Amino acid sequence: MNTTHARSLLLGIALAMSLPAAFAAEAIPRAASTPNTPKNWVGPGEGVKIAGQVIVDELMAKHPEIMSITMHGTPPGTKEVYTMFAGSFPDRIGNESSVGDLRSILKGVSQVESKWGTPDYGKKVSIALPLKDTSGEYIAAAMIIAFKKDAGDTRIDTDFLKPGLAIRDGIASRIPDAAALFKPVR
Repeated sequence: MNTTHARSLLLGIALAMSLPAAFAAEAIPRAASTPNTPKNWVGPGEGVKIAGQVIVDELMAKHPEIMSITMHGTPPGTKEVYTMFAGSFPDRIGNESSVGDLRSILKGVSQVESKWGTPDYGKKVSIALPLKDTSGEYIAAAMIIAFKKDAGDTRIDTDFLKPGLAIRDGIASRIPDAAALFKPVR
């Protein structure tokens, strides 16, 4: 076990010991993400992809280490409707964004989630990142990248932040503004 991993493990144990038992056993609230969840937005229609979806599809094809990618924001012409507008699970497009997604969209906060308290703990790590435009400024949109974490993988959750940021920064040159992510391309 490396020093960073040991330090993280000790910090986690100390934090867990300091939490009330009821809190430690409490489920982490998450937005509904099943295919049958009511939609708050509908895309341009079958056979038409928006720019955000094209970017997601390209990233998924290029990065086998990624389990999923979603993009969240407010579709043009709507007010305060925060939705998943592009992603690797097309049947979930239009699902309401979670509180965590909103934190990245509205406050420009990058987040690392180990999936503690869920069946995915130890299997994946999610990185929620505010998106940037061509000038490097944050826009009112976020990208959530779920990285695979195989058995025996000794990386800790924060080890996934740097590759997540590189992916996010690598697409900024294609995003003049948030509205551009919704433009139909094919």
